[in-house]
Amino acid sequence: MLFPKQTVKNISESIGIAKLNDDVTNALSNDVEYRIHQIIEEALKFMRHSKRTKLHVEDINYALKVKNFEPLYGFGMEGEIKYHKATSGYEDLYYVDEEEVELDDIINQPLPDVPLETTYTAHWLAIEGVQPKIKQNPIDPTEGETPSEKKKKVGLDGEKSSVGVQVTPLVKHALSKELQLYYDCVTTSLGSDDPVVKSTALESLGADAGIHQLVPYFIQYIADKVTHNLHDLDSLQTAMSVAKSILSNPNIFVEPYLHQLMPALLTCLVGKKLCESPGEDHWSLREKAASMIAYICTEFGGLYHTLQARITRTLLRAFLDPSKPLTTHYGAITGLYQLGSDVIRVLLVPNVKAYMTLLETELSKKSNPQLVEEAGRCRKALLIGVSKLVDKKSQFQLQSEQSPADRPLSIERRKQLVKLLGLSFVNELSKNSNFNEIANIILQSDEKEN
Repeated sequence: MLFPKQTVKNISESIGIAKLNDDVTNALSNDVEYRIHQIIEEALKFMRHSKRTKLHVEDINYALKVKNFEPLYGFGMEGEIKYHKATSGYEDLYYVDEEEVELDDIINQPLPDVPLETTYTAHWLAIEGVQPKIKQNPIDPTEGETPSEKKKKVGLDGEKSSVGVQVTPLVKHALSKELQLYYDCVTTSLGSDDPVVKSTALESLGADAGIHQLVPYFIQYIADKVTHNLHDLDSLQTAMSVAKSILSNPNIFVEPYLHQLMPALLTCLVGKKLCESPGEDHWSLREKAASMIAYICTEFGGLYHTLQARITRTLLRAFLDPSKPLTTHYGAITGLYQLGSDVIRVLLVPNVKAYMTLLETELSKKSNPQLVEEAGRCRKALLIGVSKLVDKKSQFQLQSEQSPADRPLSIERRKQLVKLLGLSFVNELSKNSNFNEIANIILQSDEKEN
């Protein structure tokens, strides 16, 4: 018998039961033996599933958990349990040889280091389906490399060239067949001569919600159109229409691609020559590009604080450069006044007088009608821009009863306006029905600054 009756009697006496019936002792002994067999069989299953031939304490504990018994405490896997034999006159006893530990040694041990507080940091796991290259997202440096790229790492002598050169791994961007077909269909439709087919494709780009993965491809399509068809007005108009549709689509997250879109828009705004024939209407293309740049600055200026400042600096540099052609000047002026009344008041108005001196020289060249037309366009753009001070309700617009905006200008105030803008420009501006209001806004703005 695995569990002898005498052991049962000894245990019963230790808990206060002096005399235990033999039948009860026999029944308890058999029951304990049966349960021990069960535990050992379950423990052997865990041992075999762990691909071991030696039974561990953890196997016994797992078996006890399966049978809803409390696990054994005080036994670990640090080493083998050694039993020692104690001989007595009654029977042999076995006990575990445990090391004696001094309490003073435990008390005098140095305290462990205080654990760090639990903190959380956020990072992008993926953006637009592409994992960013940050230290929290390790990327295999050999992933996505082509054989030609691997050859670039090896010098002519077969050894690795330039130590320390970092090679950025390629990131695969997989598209479903449906999206590939959609892209091919849209790009084909955009190149169609049928205006109905082209407008249908643009409407789809401006409304469909499932084309988010195609945004970088359409942005690249716009860049290629502008780069390779710089003098083809129809292709440039198509590229700007695609950009407008993408920007107007409320279901597209276009922010990560603005830095790729802006060069194409600025090229169509201040490009030197955007058509083969000077008689073609490239002016409307520049106006469309200016309105989209203004829309981007309005919508995303809060996220990118330097966006409008950088665009304004670029346009102002093109506007004030006398070596640039008048077509570039026209685009710069249009772009500046589209950016708002503050830009008009601070950057455009103070430079009108000096710029009109340049325009008057060009307008006097009657032998070159094309140049005269371009100069006239620039002057008209300046007049429209200054008139926007009223349309945009500038913060310097007069509102007091003492100096109403529609009050006719006195001779003295008109002289001040001529001193600011020049006589020829004031004469042209006076043809505007809101001349008095515009003049008072400009003069009051100048007074506040001085």
